[in-house]
Amino acid sequence: MDRFELLVDAHRPALKTVLAKLAGILRAHDVRYVIGGANALSVYVEPRMTIDVDAFVDPVHRDKLDGLLASHFELLRTGAVHSKFRQADVDIDILYAGASAEDFALASAREAVILGATVKVPSPEALVWLYLVSTNEQNFVDALRLLRANKALDLPLIREQLERHQPELLPKLDSLLTTARQPAPSYEESRARRS
Repeated sequence: MDRFELLVDAHRPALKTVLAKLAGILRAHDVRYVIGGANALSVYVEPRMTIDVDAFVDPVHRDKLDGLLASHFELLRTGAVHSKFRQADVDIDILYAGASAEDFALASAREAVILGATVKVPSPEALVWLYLVSTNEQNFVDALRLLRANKALDLPLIREQLERHQPELLPKLDSLLTTARQPAPSYEESRARRS
């Protein structure tokens, strides 16, 4: 059992079942997808706890998929780019791709095992781009951890994709890279900053 699985077993054991069930449904219906968020991050760095499953899926399947997932999970809401479902205490966020970062994540999908389930995840480069798009501060921290842990990351590929599709994110990438080159603060230093 890996560290992420131990963490999930201790805090949100239903996450394992939900992830496996979702991946099985998507695979059985030939839906292109990647699992994102902290679940995907756990493939590349030390895990952190999460309370949900984020999946980026091919928008071609939106209408069919919303109905299909509603027959397996509790439907919370549907939308043009984001639908939300739940099982037990686990939320399932279905994000319909269509933006450049999401399309790149689908195109760079690779197989990984998360919580015992074989799933598709984005490449680490695609995951960095997805985090750069986000305004959530935790995603900047996750991107930073990903950069520090993966020295072989293809940074020119990320820069090339941003130059082509989202040049407004280049300063955010540069800021992330500058921060990543600095030593990571210790737990005590981080705690002192928050006080």
